[in-house]
Amino acid sequence: MTQQQWETLTPLRFRDFDYLGHMTATSYLALLEEARVDWLGQATGGELPEYVVATQQLEFHREILPADGPIRITIAARLLSPRRVCVSERIFGSRGHLHATSRAELVAWDRARRRARAFTEAEQLLFEVSDAAEAASEGQATTHGTAGGS
Repeated sequence: MTQQQWETLTPLRFRDFDYLGHMTATSYLALLEEARVDWLGQATGGELPEYVVATQQLEFHREILPADGPIRITIAARLLSPRRVCVSERIFGSRGHLHATSRAELVAWDRARRRARAFTEAEQLLFEVSDAAEAASEGQATTHGTAGGS
Protein backbone atom coordinates (compact mmCIF):
# COMPACT_ATOMS: atom_id res chain seq x y z
CA MET A 1 0.00 0.00 0.00
CA THR A 2 1.08 3.59 -0.48
CA GLN A 3 1.17 6.68 1.70
CA GLN A 4 0.67 10.00 -0.07
CA GLN A 5 2.67 12.97 1.16
CA TRP A 6 3.90 16.44 0.33
CA GLU A 7 7.48 16.94 -0.81
CA THR A 8 9.94 19.65 -1.73
CA LEU A 9 13.42 19.81 -3.26
CA THR A 10 15.92 21.99 -1.41
CA PRO A 11 19.41 22.98 -2.53
CA LEU A 12 22.22 22.68 -0.01
CA ARG A 13 24.17 25.75 1.06
CA PHE A 14 27.80 26.18 2.09
CA ARG A 15 26.71 27.13 5.64
CA ASP A 16 24.93 23.75 6.04
CA PHE A 17 28.29 21.95 6.40
CA ASP A 18 30.88 21.76 9.15
CA TYR A 19 34.66 21.25 9.16
CA LEU A 20 34.17 17.47 8.79
CA GLY A 21 32.49 18.06 5.44
CA HIS A 22 29.02 16.82 6.39
CA MET A 23 25.79 18.62 7.23
CA THR A 24 25.55 20.02 10.74
CA ALA A 25 22.80 18.79 13.07
CA THR A 26 21.32 22.29 13.26
CA SER A 27 21.05 22.44 9.46
CA TYR A 28 18.84 19.34 9.45
CA LEU A 29 16.45 21.12 11.82
CA ALA A 30 16.57 24.39 9.89
CA LEU A 31 15.84 22.68 6.54
CA LEU A 32 12.95 20.72 8.07
CA GLU A 33 11.55 23.97 9.48
CA GLU A 34 11.80 25.69 6.08
CA ALA A 35 9.98 22.76 4.46
CA ARG A 36 7.23 22.88 7.12
CA VAL A 37 6.70 26.59 6.53
CA ASP A 38 6.35 25.98 2.76
CA TRP A 39 3.95 23.08 3.36
CA LEU A 40 1.77 24.91 5.91
CA GLY A 41 1.87 28.02 3.74
CA GLN A 42 -0.51 26.22 1.37
CA ALA A 43 -3.23 26.52 4.04
CA THR A 44 -2.47 30.16 4.87
CA GLY A 45 -2.47 31.57 1.35
CA GLY A 46 1.27 32.10 1.42
CA GLU A 47 1.24 33.90 4.79
CA LEU A 48 3.70 32.66 7.39
CA PRO A 49 2.01 29.87 9.34
CA GLU A 50 1.61 30.31 13.09
CA TYR A 51 2.68 27.24 15.05
CA VAL A 52 5.25 26.13 17.61
CA VAL A 53 7.19 22.88 17.75
CA ALA A 54 6.14 21.07 20.95
CA THR A 55 8.36 18.02 20.44
CA GLN A 56 10.83 16.87 17.81
CA GLN A 57 12.76 13.65 17.40
CA LEU A 58 15.44 13.45 14.72
CA GLU A 59 17.15 10.22 13.71
CA PHE A 60 20.26 10.27 11.53
CA HIS A 61 20.60 7.34 9.12
CA ARG A 62 23.49 8.45 6.92
CA GLU A 63 25.55 11.63 6.69
CA ILE A 64 24.69 14.27 4.10
CA LEU A 65 27.61 15.49 2.01
CA PRO A 66 27.59 18.41 -0.46
CA ALA A 67 27.31 15.93 -3.36
CA ASP A 68 24.02 14.62 -1.90
CA GLY A 69 22.15 17.80 -2.84
CA PRO A 70 19.64 18.89 -3.65
CA ILE A 71 17.80 17.06 -0.90
CA ARG A 72 14.17 15.96 -1.01
CA ILE A 73 12.10 16.45 2.13
CA THR A 74 8.76 14.65 2.50
CA ILE A 75 6.06 15.47 5.04
CA ALA A 76 3.01 13.45 6.12
CA ALA A 77 0.69 14.61 8.90
CA ARG A 78 -1.88 13.29 11.35
CA LEU A 79 -4.15 15.58 13.34
CA LEU A 80 -3.96 14.63 17.03
CA SER A 81 -6.39 17.22 18.40
CA PRO A 82 -7.91 20.53 17.26
CA ARG A 83 -4.65 22.23 18.37
CA ARG A 84 -1.95 19.62 17.73
CA VAL A 85 -0.68 17.78 14.65
CA CYS A 86 2.01 15.09 14.32
CA VAL A 87 4.28 15.37 11.27
CA SER A 88 6.53 12.62 9.96
CA GLU A 89 9.37 13.95 7.84
CA ARG A 90 12.07 12.25 5.80
CA ILE A 91 15.18 13.63 4.14
CA PHE A 92 16.48 11.94 1.00
CA GLY A 93 19.65 12.72 -0.94
CA SER A 94 19.74 13.29 -4.70
CA ARG A 95 20.62 9.61 -5.23
CA GLY A 96 17.50 8.48 -3.36
CA HIS A 97 19.16 7.41 -0.10
CA LEU A 98 17.27 8.05 3.14
CA HIS A 99 19.49 10.26 5.30
CA ALA A 100 17.26 11.21 8.23
CA THR A 101 13.77 10.83 9.66
CA SER A 102 11.98 13.22 11.96
CA ARG A 103 8.79 13.16 13.96
CA ALA A 104 7.47 16.40 15.39
CA GLU A 105 4.34 17.60 17.13
CA LEU A 106 3.23 21.08 16.13
CA VAL A 107 0.79 23.24 18.08
CA ALA A 108 -1.22 26.00 16.39
CA TRP A 109 -0.21 29.33 17.91
CA ASP A 110 -2.06 32.59 18.47
CA ARG A 111 0.65 35.22 18.12
CA ALA A 112 -1.40 38.04 19.66
CA ARG A 113 -2.57 36.09 22.73
CA ARG A 114 0.68 34.09 23.11
CA ARG A 115 -1.09 30.75 23.53
CA ALA A 116 -2.29 27.70 21.67
CA ARG A 117 -5.25 28.04 19.31
CA ALA A 118 -7.31 25.64 17.21
CA PHE A 119 -6.11 24.95 13.67
CA THR A 120 -8.12 26.72 10.98
CA GLU A 121 -10.40 24.82 8.63
CA ALA A 122 -7.86 25.24 5.80
CA GLU A 123 -5.05 23.89 8.00
CA GLN A 124 -7.18 20.93 9.09
CA LEU A 125 -8.00 20.16 5.46
CA LEU A 126 -4.28 20.01 4.68
CA PHE A 127 -3.81 17.52 7.55
CA GLU A 128 -6.88 15.47 6.62
CA VAL A 129 -5.55 14.85 3.10
CA SER A 130 -2.31 13.56 4.59
CA ASP A 131 -4.07 11.67 7.42
CA ALA A 132 -6.52 9.94 5.05
CA ALA A 133 -3.64 8.76 2.89
CA GLU A 134 -1.76 7.53 5.96
CA ALA A 135 -4.79 5.69 7.34
CA ALA A 136 -5.37 3.98 3.99
CA SER A 137 -1.80 2.81 3.72
CA GLU A 138 1.29 1.41 5.40
CA GLY A 139 4.26 1.16 3.10
CA GLN A 140 6.12 2.94 0.37
CA ALA A 141 5.63 6.65 -0.23
CA THR A 142 4.37 8.44 -3.30
CA THR A 143 4.12 12.14 -3.90
CA HIS A 144 0.95 14.04 -2.96
CA GLY A 145 2.23 17.44 -4.05
CA THR A 146 5.44 19.28 -4.75
CA ALA A 147 6.80 22.69 -4.07
CA GLY A 148 10.04 24.43 -4.85
CA GLY A 149 12.51 24.83 -2.02
CA SER A 150 14.79 27.65 -1.12
